[in-house]
Amino acid sequence: MPTYQSMPQTETRIRSSQRTRRSLATFFICAVAIFLTTALGATAAFAWSGGTLFRASHGKKARGTAVSSGYRVSRLRLSRHHEYKPAPTPTPAPEPAPTTPPDTTPPNTSISSGPASRTTSTSASFAFTSNEVGSSFECKLDGGGYGSCPAPKSYTGLGVSSHQFSVRAKDAAGNVDTTPAVYGWTVTSPPPSTDTTPPETSITAGPPATTTATSAGFSVSSSEAGSTLECKLDGAGWSSCTSPKTYSGLAIGAHQFSVRATDGSGNVDPTPATQSWTIESAPPPPPDTTPPETSITGHPTSSTTSTAASFDFSATESGSSFECKLDGSSWAGCTSSKSYSDLALGPHQFSVRATDGSGNVDASPASFSWTVEAETPPPPPPPPAECTTTASSVSAAQTAVSSASPGSVICLANGNYGRVTINAKKTAPGVTLRAQNPGQATIEGATVGGSHLTLARFVITNGVSIPGNTVAPTIEHNRITGGGQGIDACTTTTEWCSEERIIGNQLIGPFGEDAIHANRYHGLYVEGNEITQVRENGNHSDCLQTVWRGDHIYFRNNYLHDNRCQGFFIKDQTMSTPEIPGGPIEGVVVEDNLFLRNKEPCGPPATSCGQPIYFQPVAPFTGFVMKRNTIWGDGVDSIAAFRGEGAVGSDTLVENNVIYRIWTDWNMTPATLRNNTDCMRETSGAGAFSTVTGETKACSLSFANTAADDYRIAGERGVDWAPAEVHFGP
Repeated sequence: MPTYQSMPQTETRIRSSQRTRRSLATFFICAVAIFLTTALGATAAFAWSGGTLFRASHGKKARGTAVSSGYRVSRLRLSRHHEYKPAPTPTPAPEPAPTTPPDTTPPNTSISSGPASRTTSTSASFAFTSNEVGSSFECKLDGGGYGSCPAPKSYTGLGVSSHQFSVRAKDAAGNVDTTPAVYGWTVTSPPPSTDTTPPETSITAGPPATTTATSAGFSVSSSEAGSTLECKLDGAGWSSCTSPKTYSGLAIGAHQFSVRATDGSGNVDPTPATQSWTIESAPPPPPDTTPPETSITGHPTSSTTSTAASFDFSATESGSSFECKLDGSSWAGCTSSKSYSDLALGPHQFSVRATDGSGNVDASPASFSWTVEAETPPPPPPPPAECTTTASSVSAAQTAVSSASPGSVICLANGNYGRVTINAKKTAPGVTLRAQNPGQATIEGATVGGSHLTLARFVITNGVSIPGNTVAPTIEHNRITGGGQGIDACTTTTEWCSEERIIGNQLIGPFGEDAIHANRYHGLYVEGNEITQVRENGNHSDCLQTVWRGDHIYFRNNYLHDNRCQGFFIKDQTMSTPEIPGGPIEGVVVEDNLFLRNKEPCGPPATSCGQPIYFQPVAPFTGFVMKRNTIWGDGVDSIAAFRGEGAVGSDTLVENNVIYRIWTDWNMTPATLRNNTDCMRETSGAGAFSTVTGETKACSLSFANTAADDYRIAGERGVDWAPAEVHFGP
């Protein structure tokens, strides 16, 4: 406790007054101390329980700071008189957290709206609620079971009967209302209609009063929506109908159409709508007095050796009949195509006229004149050059060739000989080894090497070989049979041959593989040869094959017939050698060749084989020209197929050919196709042609004389020669 120093006692009154003041001050201070002690105790207890005052007294909130500050001020004021230390407040034990009891009280369900207790409506809707928020509902109708349902719940198609709707709520705790809300009502039949007014029926469209049409259509309507209709024609009975109502096949004469409506209450229009009209006979058409025009669309060439002829023709009026006559004969009924045979040599005229369905006859018949000429015998072989030397043995002939000067002709006397090999290097015009008399000397195969050597007029039984590095060899007017290859033109894939000429030969298979097989070459001339009986035997037998990189091949005026081969097959293999790199075939000219009949049996030892494609160039190539060729005679198997493994040159030209079927599975859009005649032009896979111009579609043509393989036609398309006019072989 603070101590106080006694004051001088001057007068009792003053001291009494001071005592009084001290007593009041002491009382006030004690009262404040008691208040603060109580307040601080309460604060400590509150702080123990985590109250905000505890947090504020630690400076976390301004409110706590204010209380703490007030506490400090009070202590300062007390310290002026005495020091007071409140007794420590005991720490209370924490109270346990309260436990929420489980919800076991079910909700109450109420129906707030529903249909009238008696109604004719066959639909009903109910609104309902629960006293617990978040409740779901289950509903049932009549004797059905409860099922989950939304609020509100609607029903349709209810039967005429008493009904009862029940609904119960389920709260979030799963408690289900044990006293579902129930609503009962009755659906009654509607009262009988009191509509006794019949509808009015109208005809809004119908035929004219007079017509030649034997059919009629009527559009009708009723003044009451939903009405049904009944119709009748003339004296027939009423039958259900709809608008529009149509009739056909009506008889000539007067007719009456009637229609009546029946409304939804069953009221029938007692005054049906009617329309009368008359069908008159149509006037006869004016007589047809215009005759048809007749045209000849197919005919032989103006000059031919064929004693047969065929004509195609047509008329400007469909259904016309035709009459034909030849030369001075009488008119006789005929059809297109009209054929004649065994015609006499000399000029002829064919005429045809059409007659239409009205009997009008073409007064200006179509006619065509032509001349049948005598067949020209094959030209004789050109006279052989005079023999410089005649040898009677193979060795003598080979020695003579080796020592001969350019321009010499070494002849081998008539007879049969073994294989001949000549391999001398000469300058132009070179040295020729030939049979003394064409076809009278037979040799068992030949090898022609060196440079500027010619082999001519022999019968060769085992093929001809041209080794690598050969320059300007000529194989001319021989008959070649047998051998692995008919002519193996450059036997190596690593060395070039150049300026090879294969002219006027007969190559008669079968061969072990190809009739003409060419590897590396600069310039290969294949002209005027007959190639036949080359048959696929499992070794990829071709009439001409070149697959090992060459440039400038000329294939002209060749006659391929009665084979089973790829007639013309070129393809640059992607494989190349260091000496001769691969690349596109450059410069391909295929011109004026005749490809006929390619369906011979397979060659031995093969017993079955596929159908080869008669013409098949495989890209890449540049400078490709195909003109005036004819590929015909086997229908869809007379085919020119353009295929590829590389680019097609933009200078590719396919022009003036006669080909039954043209096909590609390659991009041929850089190529130009124009003025060709074909039956079919097709693509498959990625195949595409450029825009084709001047194309004529025909699957049957009037060739000059197919019996003699003369496949010329009028105009500038296809071959312009006949095999009978050409000399092949020795």
